[in-house]
Amino acid sequence: MSIENVTNTILDGGEVVAYPPEPIFSDYLEMTTLVLMFIIGAPLNLAAYTQLAERPTTSRLDLLKRHLNYSDLLVIFVYVPSRACWLLTYDWRGGDVLCRVVKMMHTVAFQSSSNVIVCIALDRLFSVFSVTRHSPEKANQRIRILLAGAWTTAIIIALPQLIVWRNYVPFQHINWSQCLQIWEITRHENPVMKHEAFNAEAWYSIVHIGLIFWIPTIIIVVSFQFSICQSEKRTSREMSQHRKGNLLIQMCYVMVLSWVFINSRPSISRGGNRTGSLQTGCETVDTIITRTSAPPRIVVSDESTLHLTTRPSIVSSEGSAIVRTSVHNSQSYHASVNRSRAVRVSFLLVAAYIICWLPYNLLSLVHIIDKQLFKNSFNKFYFLHEFMVFNSVVNPYLYGLFNHSDKIRRRVHE
Repeated sequence: MSIENVTNTILDGGEVVAYPPEPIFSDYLEMTTLVLMFIIGAPLNLAAYTQLAERPTTSRLDLLKRHLNYSDLLVIFVYVPSRACWLLTYDWRGGDVLCRVVKMMHTVAFQSSSNVIVCIALDRLFSVFSVTRHSPEKANQRIRILLAGAWTTAIIIALPQLIVWRNYVPFQHINWSQCLQIWEITRHENPVMKHEAFNAEAWYSIVHIGLIFWIPTIIIVVSFQFSICQSEKRTSREMSQHRKGNLLIQMCYVMVLSWVFINSRPSISRGGNRTGSLQTGCETVDTIITRTSAPPRIVVSDESTLHLTTRPSIVSSEGSAIVRTSVHNSQSYHASVNRSRAVRVSFLLVAAYIICWLPYNLLSLVHIIDKQLFKNSFNKFYFLHEFMVFNSVVNPYLYGLFNHSDKIRRRVHE
């Protein structure tokens, strides 16, 4: 909030009285979008919270979604109401302590959202590179450590807001107060320094947007790039090994066929009984053709007369082998499906984060690089910040609040 655009009124006695700035169209647009996003986002995130809290945390992705939901709830229930109330009154009425605490909580909300998305990207990276990717216990412990670090870092980064922000009353005659940064207060109290550059303010802005967006985005992009490269290398290596295995199987198959063909040449020996013998190399099948009046007899080995209980049983061993194979195939299939789903959800969350957060942070860069350009052209585009809030509204859809396959799986488990 800038208090530079004041309205001056000249009274009958010649006294000049300054009045605070009036709301502009972009303020009303921002307030409307905030109210709509609260109406939509609050039920969605509460439903997601209930759903995630009721079911057990069975995977790293479930744990990451739960913490992302916590940060989204902070955005929806802390940032949105406080910002909307200020736009409605165009006045800060919470006092100095609440001013500092609310601004700190704003930073915690958005910083934690960025940090959790970074954890999602790092989890994808570690799942590809780490040797503990086949150990769920170690992987879950690693994610818990990352998330604890994410929230701790968010709180530490937000602590300077307790110093930077103040409750200030620029117009005493109407008791109009605002929650402002200390540099804005200095410019208002010292008109001579109004247009001078404040190095501390510039560095604060650079560090703030760097920590809250640009550094996390760089980590996310690099992590996904390494993950994709490593996955492509692994896929290429597996394809090469698969081709070598197929070639070896084909060679063995050709050798077996050749051996069978060589040893399967028929040899007919003629004798008094006109006996035909077919030599297969493994065993001999004798077909004796006799010209007698006796009817042909089929001789069955005596082994077939053994009692069923004395025969060697292969049912139990073969059955257990089949069951083990089926279980292994089922587990492999479900593991593959879970990995594919985790990759898809992670990509959607990261893509939505970058798309929603990039416009406002580019605008912030313009404000830092060229303040005059920002003042002349971009100072009415603060509503781009609402895209960051919109990210918290759509996240429940992206991580599967209304996923039909999840509902089916829960019914099966029940």
